[in-house]
Amino acid sequence: MVHKLLVAATRAVVCLAAAACFFASANVSAQERPLSVSPCELVKSPGMYDESLVSVLGLVLYGQHVFNTHAYECADDRGGLRLEFGGDPSEYADRFKLSRERLEASAVPLKKDADYDTMQRLMKSATASGQTKMLRATLIGRFYAGPAVGNKAGEVKYANARLVISDVELVSNSLEDPVDFTPVAQPLAKPVKGCTVIEIAVPSREDEDKLQRLSREPSENLGYLRDPKQVAARAVAEQEKISADEIEAKLHASGEAVALNSYLWSSADGLRTYAIAVNRPYWLLPSAFSGDTVIWVPKQIVKTVCVAKPAH
Repeated sequence: MVHKLLVAATRAVVCLAAAACFFASANVSAQERPLSVSPCELVKSPGMYDESLVSVLGLVLYGQHVFNTHAYECADDRGGLRLEFGGDPSEYADRFKLSRERLEASAVPLKKDADYDTMQRLMKSATASGQTKMLRATLIGRFYAGPAVGNKAGEVKYANARLVISDVELVSNSLEDPVDFTPVAQPLAKPVKGCTVIEIAVPSREDEDKLQRLSREPSENLGYLRDPKQVAARAVAEQEKISADEIEAKLHASGEAVALNSYLWSSADGLRTYAIAVNRPYWLLPSAFSGDTVIWVPKQIVKTVCVAKPAH
């Protein structure tokens, strides 16, 4: 009788252990795991990933009006992926008076650990500098596409797509100068009567990558590649066959963005005008030690030639 009781007890213990293992396994498998996805893919197909938990490896730009993450491998045709931190839960009683974005963000917890503290330190340093800066990090969070808005052309846009951060991983220890992620192609302006607009070819990526590598050699005398105005002046000088110094003296800034500057130059008779954009492109990062060492290169050169000086 005692033997039978021992056997029964043993079987019961084994069954309980098996049940515990089963439920533990089921609990682990039920945990949501983040999808590894590029920022470009999220911006390109936001509806596909709406409300998904994602892990994003990228380059974070942070400044007074910028908090985005960008992919290493592609330009941002629709802009960078907007970021914000979670960890600010709302009261249940407020659920009817808060915006949709606020409610979504309040549902995302925030892990505050050493990596989070490092990112906060870098962001404060960028703020103190008064400039947009770049850092590298893997960010885990909940992606929200926001409402879809269509236009007359049938295009659907998600203007409020964003990643609400829950966890910071593998963050860099220092800030870098930013690089440019905007698309290369810009539409040409319609020429005025009596004028012709020509787009001048810029150096290929292979040639610019070679320049990036050569710029590390002091003997190459390529220091001008650190100065956007000098790079623009040399590009125009090659077309006009005059000295870069002469071009630079009459080169006027026409615009400035993150790692992207624009200039204008006109000939003395006003018959030839150049609009040139120079940038520090993202795709040169693999050939550079950091964003700080990425060189300036011509992004687009547009020449306007007129038979008579245009009237203003």
